Amino acid sequence: MIPAEPVGLVVARGEAEIGFQQISELKPISGIELVGPLPDQVQKITIFSAGILTGSKEPEAAKSLIAFLSSPSATQAIIASGLEPITRPPNSK
Repeated sequence: MIPAEPVGLVVARGEAEIGFQQISELKPISGIELVGPLPDQVQKITIFSAGILTGSKEPEAAKSLIAFLSSPSATQAIIASGLEPITRPPNSK
């Protein structure tokens, strides 16, 4: 465990031979080889959520961003970042 520093940087410097971190955190690090995710049996899944503050100055813009991020239009960008999109069930809000 490397506190306050991305594990990929430690591996890139040669201070560790192997590191484990979220794929989205490893992808931008140069000098390492991303070999893939851990098997499903040992994965710890992090689900990201979005919310809008009740006092938001731009609630409609926030709603639009959340709608976009949860739409099929954002799927490729989410995947390219190393994350996995979650599709919403039909008629959910």
